Amino acid sequence: MYSIDYDIFSKTFLDKNGKFSHKQSKQFSMFPYTGSSGDKAVESFDNILGAFLRMLYSYGSPETIDRNSIIESICEEVECTDDSITDFKSIVRDLYFLNDTTLRCSGFKMFMYTLSSKNDQKISEYLVRTICDVGQMKKVLDENQTKNNILDSLIEAHLPKLEPKKNDVIYIPLIPEIKERFTKDFIFLIKDKNANYNDVISLISYYYFFYTSQVILYINKFGRSKATITPVFFCTEWEKTSVSRECFNRGWKQIDSKLKTMFSHAVLLEMLNQTSNTDLKFTYADLLNIYDDSSCDEKEQIFSEVLKLKYNYTTLYVEEDGFTFDKDNYEAGNLESLLRGFFNDIIKQFESTSRNRANDAYKNSFQSFCKNNVLKRCGRCGNMLVLTEELLVLLTKVSIGNRKQIRLNELFDEFNKRGVFIDRQTQECVVDFYEKLNLIEKKSDSGDAQYVKGIL
Repeated sequence: MYSIDYDIFSKTFLDKNGKFSHKQSKQFSMFPYTGSSGDKAVESFDNILGAFLRMLYSYGSPETIDRNSIIESICEEVECTDDSITDFKSIVRDLYFLNDTTLRCSGFKMFMYTLSSKNDQKISEYLVRTICDVGQMKKVLDENQTKNNILDSLIEAHLPKLEPKKNDVIYIPLIPEIKERFTKDFIFLIKDKNANYNDVISLISYYYFFYTSQVILYINKFGRSKATITPVFFCTEWEKTSVSRECFNRGWKQIDSKLKTMFSHAVLLEMLNQTSNTDLKFTYADLLNIYDDSSCDEKEQIFSEVLKLKYNYTTLYVEEDGFTFDKDNYEAGNLESLLRGFFNDIIKQFESTSRNRANDAYKNSFQSFCKNNVLKRCGRCGNMLVLTEELLVLLTKVSIGNRKQIRLNELFDEFNKRGVFIDRQTQECVVDFYEKLNLIEKKSDSGDAQYVKGIL
């Protein structure tokens, strides 16, 4: 039976003087953010591949690479004349090193030796735990790591050994459909001989936006909706837009309006998970399902547990500071209504006090990333989610996969599965783009009879 363990709750939320602090990611980890204004925003994923691959294999950060030491140890295994050893060292140095401590990566596993920021490592851990089928992805990576020559093998054999790393945070994957789709697209790129490392980085970058934005939209439904993809509309980077378009009304606007709720949801779900069985994690949907399947007495007990926690929050833990809590902001016997009321209590105190700084800081990292990667200022429409030529090519490539061609309408359905919805006007812009690349094959003028050829 669901119940709050107040000994665990006190250790998480109360200091030694009994003062309450809004904590998250102790028992329930949903996002890789904090309420600290000192956290640096992640604006680019240019250097994330190494951290991502290490996290996939559960390895820690690499030791500092010593180019000269590696080359000398390789030379001990290679038979060279005194006259040729200098040339051999020069070849290895130029082919495999950018400087004394940095590899020139010629294979995915070499990227595991690239240095990464703490933010890159934190975001990588979040992504690997939420959208990766680790077993499948590692299997394909291992199968497709062919060495081009004996030098590749020698270099990898003499790199410092990577040490295992224990997972610091166990994130709760909330939308399985995205995990399945990312794993499929990642594996396709690994197997595709024409794909490059930048394609993989771009894929990771896009899915970071895709998954995080979808979770934000999902949690604001409080578990009464299936964990499926919410339509979010994009436009192309080069087209004209207006406030009457779907890309305005059902694009970034609907995500942006929910960013301020992220910290409150994280705190509420943390409080709801202060139970004695720390292996069990309760989402809103989990609690509602348990409640729906319970007897009348059990329902009363579950409702009472959450109500007590809500009451304690508004009377013992958080002082009213220039505002008043609505103590009756829920319907008796309706657990979903109670959860929404509890959430409204938390967000109200953030919006009404100086604590809003933590609330703003929590969303800033994701918001900054979006501004630098998927958004464009479009006049009076404000920020819009845009498809750049590069992102459109990538999405087309992974959507078509190994097929030689695909119906145009089916391709747009594949876009939807990857979180990209486009209206008729944007579809026409996309078709124009494909025609410039000579990718459209028309059987007739109707959309049903138009095909898009695979991108090599």
